[in-house]
Amino acid sequence: MPGLFTTLTTAADAMGVYAKALNTVSNNVENAGTAGYARQDFNVVAQPFDPSAGLPGGIAAGEIQNSRDQYAEQAVWTDQQGFGQADQSVTELSAIEPLFNVTGDSGIPQALNAFFGSLSALSVSPNDSVTRNNVLSSATQLAHQFNSVATGLGNASLALNQKITSAADTINGLTQQIAALNGQIGNDARTGTDPAVDASMHNALESLAEYANITVLKQPGGAVTVLMDGQTPLVMGNRQYLISASGATGTAVVKDSLGNNVTAQLLGGRLKALADMKNTVIPGYSSSLNQLASGISDQVNNTLLNGVDTSGNQGAPLFGYNSPADAAATMQVNGITTDQLAAALPGAPGGNGNALALAALANSPEIGSMTFTDAYSSLASQVGQSLNTATQDQTTQQDLLDQARSTRSDTEGVSLDVEATKMIEYQRSYQATAHMVTILNDLTQSVMDMLSAT
Repeated sequence: MPGLFTTLTTAADAMGVYAKALNTVSNNVENAGTAGYARQDFNVVAQPFDPSAGLPGGIAAGEIQNSRDQYAEQAVWTDQQGFGQADQSVTELSAIEPLFNVTGDSGIPQALNAFFGSLSALSVSPNDSVTRNNVLSSATQLAHQFNSVATGLGNASLALNQKITSAADTINGLTQQIAALNGQIGNDARTGTDPAVDASMHNALESLAEYANITVLKQPGGAVTVLMDGQTPLVMGNRQYLISASGATGTAVVKDSLGNNVTAQLLGGRLKALADMKNTVIPGYSSSLNQLASGISDQVNNTLLNGVDTSGNQGAPLFGYNSPADAAATMQVNGITTDQLAAALPGAPGGNGNALALAALANSPEIGSMTFTDAYSSLASQVGQSLNTATQDQTTQQDLLDQARSTRSDTEGVSLDVEATKMIEYQRSYQATAHMVTILNDLTQSVMDMLSAT
């Protein structure tokens, strides 16, 4: 009888083990689509079996193992940073690229062609009032086009201010979540192995990696320490370290919780792309545009000063601007009359000598080794190429991220087919064990009935 009872107890224990195994499989299936969830693997441990020594064998529940692979996670975070940066760059450059028309049908290219076309017409009819008026009109339109593009760049730069601040707020919101989860783990050690908490933690970390380059250090118990570029603390234990970011001063600056400038530590993510656009990309385009606007203004004005107007007076400057640093935004036509256009050269009043010199500026290398038109085309091409490169990077980074996520899924993900197989296996084992318990119960009852009858 003692052996029979022991066998019955062992079988009953096995039913409990299989019930736990089925619960684990069921939880995996239910969370197959949960963001950040990693598969939980239930382990069945064989017990010692030696009847002669009183060891009945059977099974016991082992530890439930989390399939989380930190190397796979780090690969996803790294590619997430790259994708976030490339995707944000595409967004910002896509808004800027239309400012730089390259077809010649509109914008600065069309205005340049019209302006130098009017100067060419002036060289043919230097004393025609309509022709002279066309020069002033086309010059006004050219200045307006430079103003328009400069305004567009300025507006894009201003729009970045809010985006930069918003990105920092997103980072702070995510680090707050992570710190709170660390706090839960610190208050209850069992929380560190809770798959729901683990999923929330890694979902937040993956979202955070989209905005900044992070280093994640796993602590005993399940909490994490999060650093930006391995240096600036963002989360330590249940404490969050806020960052701040602003572009209001004209330059994007990211500061840590102590107010130190840590902009240089941005190596990836959306905030990196936004800071680069604010600090480098747009200022570079603006500088080239200002150089072109001031170059046109200066060369035209200097040439006009070499000629005389219809009254024989020295030519007056046509264009004006505040300074070389904002020439495109402030470029304008001075208030001169058509008679003050210096089409003639001194000593040849009423001639077209200076008008010929003005028209020749269109084909002379005035900006470095390039003509005005070529200089603009180079700038527009640079903008287009930057967008093309960013788009290619976006595609590449998306592919890398998809591959990293696929690799992680192979390691950590829930396969419904595999879980279905496990469920059938555990269910059959449970049913078989339950059937054996029924038989043993009946057998025990029969033995007890026999013993009571004797």
